[in-house]
Amino acid sequence: MKGAREKFRKFWLWKPGKILLAVGCCGLLLLTLIPLFRLTVYAVPYYDDYNFGRFARAAMEQEQSKWAAISGALDCSRTQWYAWQGTYSSIFFMALMPAIWGEQYYFLGPVFILLLLLAGTMIFTHVILRKVLGMEKWTGLAAQAVITVAVFMFIYSAQSGFYWYNGGVHYVGMHGFGLLMLSVAICLERAEGRTAAGLLFTASVLLSMITAGSNFVTALQGLLSLLTILFISVVVEHRKKGLWLLPATLVYIIGFGLNVAAPGNSVRARSYVGWGYSPLESIGRSFLEGVKHLPEFTGSIVLMVMVMLLPLIWQALKETEYRFRYPGVVLLWSFCLYATGYTPSLYSLGHAGLSRTLNAVKITYLLLLFLNEIYWCGWLQQKLQKKASGSAARWLANWNGAAVWWFYAIMGLEFIMIFQVSPNQAGHYSAYGAYYYVHTGEAYNFHQEYLERVEKLLGDEDDVQLQPYHYKPWFLCMGDLSEDENNEANRSLAIWYDKDSVTLISED
Repeated sequence: MKGAREKFRKFWLWKPGKILLAVGCCGLLLLTLIPLFRLTVYAVPYYDDYNFGRFARAAMEQEQSKWAAISGALDCSRTQWYAWQGTYSSIFFMALMPAIWGEQYYFLGPVFILLLLLAGTMIFTHVILRKVLGMEKWTGLAAQAVITVAVFMFIYSAQSGFYWYNGGVHYVGMHGFGLLMLSVAICLERAEGRTAAGLLFTASVLLSMITAGSNFVTALQGLLSLLTILFISVVVEHRKKGLWLLPATLVYIIGFGLNVAAPGNSVRARSYVGWGYSPLESIGRSFLEGVKHLPEFTGSIVLMVMVMLLPLIWQALKETEYRFRYPGVVLLWSFCLYATGYTPSLYSLGHAGLSRTLNAVKITYLLLLFLNEIYWCGWLQQKLQKKASGSAARWLANWNGAAVWWFYAIMGLEFIMIFQVSPNQAGHYSAYGAYYYVHTGEAYNFHQEYLERVEKLLGDEDDVQLQPYHYKPWFLCMGDLSEDENNEANRSLAIWYDKDSVTLISED
């Protein structure tokens, strides 16, 4: 009897090790990514994909070379810089819409966006947790995986973020570049060895040029973050190597200036006269929007992820030598950085932003939320180690952070319960939404209808009439055409396929 009780006690108090947790969290990340990548094969181009992509395709047709797409993309960036907007690097990638090489290659665009965000998030969190905070590698890897799952799973809009190439690469894709830029900047000011420093220096300049020419949310937040890294490195920590960031910072400032000062921005602004607020009012309202979106961006499920991360964080921070001295300053800086995500849209449009814009804002918010959780845990742990008074405080100070197996089981059940009562499961949880549209056949049927349209558009008719989509999976269908041939979406499709007109047949 005593032996049975001892076995039960050992089973009940069993704690998974660091490696097992890391493997489990990475497995969770893999399960999240599989349906998201699986759905990419059914993605189809829409509207601005054609408008920007036709520059690269025209260059390829003129020069009879696939490599001419690059010169066409550069021409598109230059033209739009004068005619519509200054986001030169975003437009360069927009013009390289994969369908320019054939409709069957469009899926590579969403794959590119997903890979960029994956690389940016994993590398950025690795640099912060391992290089800066000095976390143990296995617990750090587990935390990285969980944070990355949250970023992908709770994206504001998977539709405009992952599966519409034009809107996705402009915000989510460029945000991935921005995270890579910040990762390289942090590594550069800590680099050891000439070869590593040289490679990082080159990458920092290139990524600064790319990020500076992206959407205004990413570009503005990237500039503020880069200046912060430079300030901390040179002024606070007195690192001489921090001066190596000056060229990249200068390139970034020049690129950002070209982005903001583009003549096309004035042209575009005339289309939205009277919509936006003044610069000062936009800044003030940004903080109000930041507070207003906190409940929407956080929610019970994100709070549950934060609770699940607590044992991992506490365990990892037990072994770090980093001093968490300024939690209040970090929190204030984080909120200010997050709030800047609303400023460009408030200034130009008078509201918080379109769904594709809020994708970038929410990615920043989620990363800052988890990093602040880690920082505050580190501060609390070090405070308790110095001044632990009372049995509970002493226990918390001495706790190594390892959690028993049933803690994670309870967390899993809580996640399932929250998921079950969610009013919009496919919309709120991107991986489930991707699985749902594939599993139900909606994605396949929608894609077949698209292929039927392409076949008709490749025919000899000059005036093409198309059937409306019957299947409209939300992740994949940005919208349908109009019965009006002069509708912008209709005109872009007509120009792409060299038709006089393209209209939608009335459903009446």
